[in-house]
Amino acid sequence: MDLILVQQLNRFAYIETAVDTSEGVHRHMRMLHSQNQQIYLQSLKLWAKLFSLQALIMHESIVAITKSFGIERAIFQTSPVVHVMAGDLKITDGYHGVGAHQDWPALQSGLDTITIWFPFMNVDRNNYPVELIPGSHRQGLFPGKSAQNIYAVDPDSYNENDFIPMEVNQGDVLFMSNFILHRTSLLGDRGFRIAGSARYENACEKTFIERNYPSAQKRIIERELLNPSFPNKALLEEVYSF
Repeated sequence: MDLILVQQLNRFAYIETAVDTSEGVHRHMRMLHSQNQQIYLQSLKLWAKLFSLQALIMHESIVAITKSFGIERAIFQTSPVVHVMAGDLKITDGYHGVGAHQDWPALQSGLDTITIWFPFMNVDRNNYPVELIPGSHRQGLFPGKSAQNIYAVDPDSYNENDFIPMEVNQGDVLFMSNFILHRTSLLGDRGFRIAGSARYENACEKTFIERNYPSAQKRIIERELLNPSFPNKALLEEVYSF
């Protein structure tokens, strides 16, 4: 993950080397964030596409637990997501945690879909933990409305005091029904937290089959060239010089 940041930092004449500590990664994130927020965001988006992260969500231990929960034939209609929370890494008019929501409206596939959430460092109640309401997945789809990043649940439909922070350690994995009511705690402006998440959907879930495999996710491809003059013949000759 840090290599992605360092490659961009070195474009700006920094002399940095990729590290494997949360403190070092945080420092590189602050540097790139202050240099160029757009490149910073593009770098974080690339984290979710790393082969190592894809391999992590398919780890045999995780797969075994999802199978024990009834995910008979797992499918991934979405890529993993990386979640960054830090008071000194806020994006102008952008993401800084999400309010109370359920994940199912973003997929609308099988009713038994499972979200896994895993931190890359220890997370206590003062370092932006996930907060959830136990048992809320049995109450069906809560009333709400579409927001920028989520289907925001109506605050009148739940009790604030019912939320419980999930205190977890690096290496832990949180398994949640796609219908569990949860949110990002904003307690932690002194802290720094990176976590990942993924959705395990079940190709064999009865209502998913009956509804002809629906998905709220859409794939969009930009058909126009992003850089009209790129690449030229000389660059390709250099790449394929063998």
